[in-house]
Amino acid sequence: MKRSLPRQLILGHRGSPRELAENTLASLARAVQCGADGVELDVQRSRDGIPVIIHDDSLERTMSAKGVVSALDWPAIERLTNARVPSFQQAAAWAAASGAWLNVELKAAEVEKAVVDLLEEMNLVERTIISSFHPAIVRRVGNHSDDIRRFLLSERWNAAAEERFLEADAEGLCLRIDAADDLILEELSARSIPVIVWTVNTPADVRRLLQAGVAGIISDFPEMAAQERDRMIRSYAAPEATTS
Repeated sequence: MKRSLPRQLILGHRGSPRELAENTLASLARAVQCGADGVELDVQRSRDGIPVIIHDDSLERTMSAKGVVSALDWPAIERLTNARVPSFQQAAAWAAASGAWLNVELKAAEVEKAVVDLLEEMNLVERTIISSFHPAIVRRVGNHSDDIRRFLLSERWNAAAEERFLEADAEGLCLRIDAADDLILEELSARSIPVIVWTVNTPADVRRLLQAGVAGIISDFPEMAAQERDRMIRSYAAPEATTS
């Protein structure tokens, strides 16, 4: 099932990571406060099966605590990080209250059903894209719900990536910026494959990609990206006709 998005989305990359610690509730909220439509965030799985919002499979880099996420129960993760690592339930509750869009990257398997169930419970299905580098994960999300938009993450677009895309039964592609050249974007557009590009950190790239018709942009600088999009929208608005 292919569904168009209501507008070209601006999504903060793990929130607003150049201002606040990535993938924290404060960082997610900041991205929306400064004009983004929503956020991209990462989900790992704790030992007791809780979807946890953190990019790495361990705590060291972002939380200055020791431990592998999949080897720790959720209460231990809360304790070790002083509750700075949110659960997906907490992030979903924030999105439901704020109206934010979510691009949920599933980094680990066996959280698909828990994530889908929470999205349905909180009426977030229409404002969510689930993505993963793993075709099997994307496909399993579709098995749990055909209503959620499913994108395959890829660092390039070539024959191998196309094979993985078909294997995933994905409806869209999250593509790394250095692979999102004009020819590739033209090909994907001709095939009606929506594209979200990551990580887009310069005004020139924001403008180029929006003009190329991408479905969304993920940026470390969501305020800049949102301002560039809004500036383009204003410039395209035709002046009202006047009569004498």
